[in-house]
Amino acid sequence: MFKIIQRACFRYSVAAGKVEAEIKSVPGHKPPSFEDTVQGKYAGVLFSTASQREALHLVLQDMKYFKELAEKSPVFAGFLLNSSYKRNQQRNVIQTLTKEGFHEVTQNLLNTMIDSQRISYLTKTAEKYIEYYRIFNKEENITIISAENLSEEQKTQVVSALKESSPNMQFSVQYKVDPSILGGLQMYSGNKFLDCSLLSRVNKLRSELQKLSI
Repeated sequence: MFKIIQRACFRYSVAAGKVEAEIKSVPGHKPPSFEDTVQGKYAGVLFSTASQREALHLVLQDMKYFKELAEKSPVFAGFLLNSSYKRNQQRNVIQTLTKEGFHEVTQNLLNTMIDSQRISYLTKTAEKYIEYYRIFNKEENITIISAENLSEEQKTQVVSALKESSPNMQFSVQYKVDPSILGGLQMYSGNKFLDCSLLSRVNKLRSELQKLSI
């Protein structure tokens, strides 16, 4: 089983897609916000330490690697959640994920998580660190949902509209398809939601008709 996990990790190892602007350090070495959760505390300490070492951008690549690996490899995601593995087994798996190794700051985080039996929080910690980095990088994650696949021209129009509304921001856009919205678009950004779907219009019209029939 141990070797299966190792092979799966190599199989699903992924290269970074979008190139981020390099931020090595920030004034004060503090994350942009504080979250009183296990992953929030780990990500906050990781961010501060990486900033002090002028390695924010390098640790970012490590965190993106773990996040994408957990998303693409169910075996690796299951390994992180399996508390039956001994600490030396967990270290062996982590150390075999890349030939070049991780940054020292990342390695210290991994060792701390393993020693504290908190390696299951690695993915959420990675997500939180990436979020902190993107705030300083003025980058916003956007999810666009449409009833059918958008053409490249339509995607270009979406990005152009986003840039027009916020010229100083960079956008990382993910597209999803949900036929149930019938038409139009829905947009998620963090905890914000914009519904311009045909389904929402139909529901609104149905609600108005029900009021008239009372």
